[in-house]
Amino acid sequence: MSVWSASNPIVEYATMPEASDPSEQHVLFARQPIFNEAREIVAFELLFRPKDGGPMPSPFDGNRATSTVLLNAFTQGDLQTVSQGKPLFINFTAETLCTNLPFDSDKLVVEILEDTPANDETLSRLAGLKQRGFTLALDDYTEPGAEHPFLPLVDVVKLEYPHYCSEGFRQVVRELRQRYPAMKILAEKLESEEELECCLDAGCDLFQGYFLARPQVMQGEAINADRLAILQLIATLNQPDVSTRDITTTIERDPALGVRLLRIVNTAQYQRLSAITSLNQAVTLIGTQRIRSLATLLALGDMDDKPVSLQQLAMYRACLCRELAIHDTALAEKAFTTGLFSYLEAFFNRPLASLIETLPLHPAIQDALLERAGPVGALLETAIHLENGDWGQIPWERLAPLGIDAIGVSEANQRALAEVNEMEASGGL
Repeated sequence: MSVWSASNPIVEYATMPEASDPSEQHVLFARQPIFNEAREIVAFELLFRPKDGGPMPSPFDGNRATSTVLLNAFTQGDLQTVSQGKPLFINFTAETLCTNLPFDSDKLVVEILEDTPANDETLSRLAGLKQRGFTLALDDYTEPGAEHPFLPLVDVVKLEYPHYCSEGFRQVVRELRQRYPAMKILAEKLESEEELECCLDAGCDLFQGYFLARPQVMQGEAINADRLAILQLIATLNQPDVSTRDITTTIERDPALGVRLLRIVNTAQYQRLSAITSLNQAVTLIGTQRIRSLATLLALGDMDDKPVSLQQLAMYRACLCRELAIHDTALAEKAFTTGLFSYLEAFFNRPLASLIETLPLHPAIQDALLERAGPVGALLETAIHLENGDWGQIPWERLAPLGIDAIGVSEANQRALAEVNEMEASGGL
């Protein structure tokens, strides 16, 4: 089905902390419908609004506004209610276009602001987003013709109707249609039936404005926009085909993260004959999977509103899952990542399933996290029961094919505790 198809409108550590009180409601964003020629809703634009419902801040930070809308829309746990199964248009500044987007390309329309510079870097970034399957829209178009450098890349152009006279509007629609017959033309800022009829007669495909529907404020539990950067970092680090160089470059963008990571890899658990002195050396010697999992853990630890004990809990569970599978390297690395990511819900106060949707995880890790399925799921289940002191609930029948018995579980637990204690002592956690 086309994205423009319409449907009917409208142990030693503390236990995991509980999520925030859901009764604490803030403004998440405003949602304005986009209609087709039959006046059916086919998409929504999400617009930034201050969480207290007050006036727009001055000066206005477009980058932070985009981050806030993205994070609230795609990780607030009820995306289906927000989108009604339709695409969501969100404004992107030049800077936010250059960040990694850990979101589903089927749901997000990247709306390019009119003041975005049309330089080689931006054009390359847009081409990359297009290749990944994102729909691109050009906002507030006021040009007299069809010469804008972004037009060959975009799927939708939003014409600012009030800017044109009647004949000028018809002319630009004709030129756009002739040059880019597959592109959708959206008329925006419509305020009367007469304006809508004019745009219909001109041949526009989509329509938006106060006459059709005003933005509706959506409320819920707001979260810090800075966490989008953490999600983006996690998504980049955990790309299935990420290269050693990409991992190193990503970590190098955060010097404090790099220093803490080097401190960890120089602890007794990872110590080599000589100290590891560079990130590239660390990735090469320790392995890409281990490094990106450790970097993910440290990034999560940067959430100021979360206790240090939560980071320790996540690290302990990750280490325990890995130590349980110590004789199978491939399984052990998947288990480490699974144990670590099983705590994402506590860090973000969002359902685990909605967070996992934004991350390109191995299917075995996804299945283990969501269903406790497969060998990795058996290790995660074991770790959780061991943390809770439920020795009798450990799935021994699932561990037996993996060669794990009661002695193995006990020894793995001791190694995991020792590793976390070593990291704490070194200042890595």
